[in-house]
Amino acid sequence: MKQLIWTSLVAAFFFIMLTPYLTLAQKPAPQKFSHAVERSEDAARLLSLLVDPNTGFPKALIDKARVIAVFPHAAREDVLVRKFLQGYGVISARDQNGWSLPAFYQFLSAPRKFAGGSNENLGLILLFMNDDALSWLEKKKSEFKHERGATLGPVGAASVQSQNWAGKQIVAYTYYNGKLNGKIDPDFFNDFMLEQDNNINLPVYGANGREVLGGKKVDLTSLPAGISAFQEALRKQQPAQ
Repeated sequence: MKQLIWTSLVAAFFFIMLTPYLTLAQKPAPQKFSHAVERSEDAARLLSLLVDPNTGFPKALIDKARVIAVFPHAAREDVLVRKFLQGYGVISARDQNGWSLPAFYQFLSAPRKFAGGSNENLGLILLFMNDDALSWLEKKKSEFKHERGATLGPVGAASVQSQNWAGKQIVAYTYYNGKLNGKIDPDFFNDFMLEQDNNINLPVYGANGREVLGGKKVDLTSLPAGISAFQEALRKQQPAQ
């Protein structure tokens, strides 16, 4: 009975979560482009905040990551007795030229405990360290828990050196109310899902999110200015050759 109730709650939440995007899908392409540019630029700004030396964020992890996801904003949703977090952002994969164009994704988290307030600002950063990371994103919706669960990342050089972070598969950071690795529930990643936001990907690129991450050729002259902001921010972090 508990499983049935949980399944019903999740189904109800997904309906609520997708409703704004069903509406967005009916809007003209220019409005979608504007929304896409805003998300890419917001993710680029958050990345620039992270790599500031004063935050304690270990830039060495970016140098080793295969895929990087940045969700600048997360919103709390209440469905009956459960509280969920959903966030919208972008993901780029490392390719032969550095980094792919940003693919648009959204996440859903359903922690069993929830301490955050509805008006608090939470950003989420995921570093996929595994060479097989792209294969984990093959589906339109991909679950990440158990062996694919994320580990909260280290802050400061001493913390990085004290643990074997190179062996982790997904390293996660939160940017909570202007502070790296702020408040987060211990089971944040027990029920966690990434979903391709193809209501944005398809009009912008003519490709789904996974195809964008895989480096599918896109007519760059057709892209609105600013759409590649996140890609450019990542390229600035590449080690000098």
